[in-house]
Amino acid sequence: MTIKEGVRQLFKKGEPHNKKTSKRERADNLRGWAVIGPLVLYYAIFGLIPLGIVFYYSFFKDDLFAGKVFVGFENFITFFSDEYYYTLLFDTLLIAVFTIGLSLAFGLLLAKLMTSQIRGKSFYRTVYYLPVVISMAVIAQIANVWLEYNNGTVNNLIVAFGGQRIMWKDSTFWMYFWIIVICVWKGLGATVILFVAGLSGISTEIYEAADVDGANKFVKFFKITLPQLKPMFIFVLITSIIGAFNVFEPVQLISAGGPDGSTKVILYQIYDEAFQNGNFGMGSAISVIVMVILFILTALNMKFGESKD
Repeated sequence: MTIKEGVRQLFKKGEPHNKKTSKRERADNLRGWAVIGPLVLYYAIFGLIPLGIVFYYSFFKDDLFAGKVFVGFENFITFFSDEYYYTLLFDTLLIAVFTIGLSLAFGLLLAKLMTSQIRGKSFYRTVYYLPVVISMAVIAQIANVWLEYNNGTVNNLIVAFGGQRIMWKDSTFWMYFWIIVICVWKGLGATVILFVAGLSGISTEIYEAADVDGANKFVKFFKITLPQLKPMFIFVLITSIIGAFNVFEPVQLISAGGPDGSTKVILYQIYDEAFQNGNFGMGSAISVIVMVILFILTALNMKFGESKD
């Protein structure tokens, strides 16, 4: 029997074998849907439906007397025509650039150290990952104790060394500084673990060949390590961008957007518009804009991060 005849026989109607195959396929499909069905349902309920509601509300404005009023694209026009929102975007980008840059630099450095021949590597990996699993609310409370003016830990140390107390929360510079430090410290463990996984996947034979050719540490790092880490680097960069634009808890719990609203970020403004001012339409419109910005940045990173032939 030729292959063509076998295929024809397989799909011939009325054959028992075809019925058995169909039953088997249906059973496999049912098992597959039984596995992914709850995930799809969860994503639809907590992802797609809320997203649709946000899009819907973005075209409305909440009026104290008239209630919910359809305004079309007015909320989006207001966002792109008001300098206040540009300042919010700039402040968010400022925190994002420093947070991402420091996280990538220190994460790669620590990952490189943890993949070298040192004792207690597992212990150090655990220590650096601990901040990731600690709630930001707890970290913010600790930070508030550290930064308290009269009895704060940092000010007490400064006074002990002969310095003057600093009013941390009255300074825009220091509030930005501490928010960036806390965000970097909180997420550094995840970055380190990912880079450790990437470094562990690089074949030692490549480094051995480079040693034979007389390559030094800097050449091996820039010519071998970084190119081999490119896929992981792009993944970490994308997740870091998303995380940087989602900075909210440190601003709310430490600076409360102050002093005088100078440390407000875009996500805090969404919270402020929707839940403090009761303007769910504007809050939804800003959410849609942030989603589009993140989508564009992610697409650009994936595009420029593709390996070239």
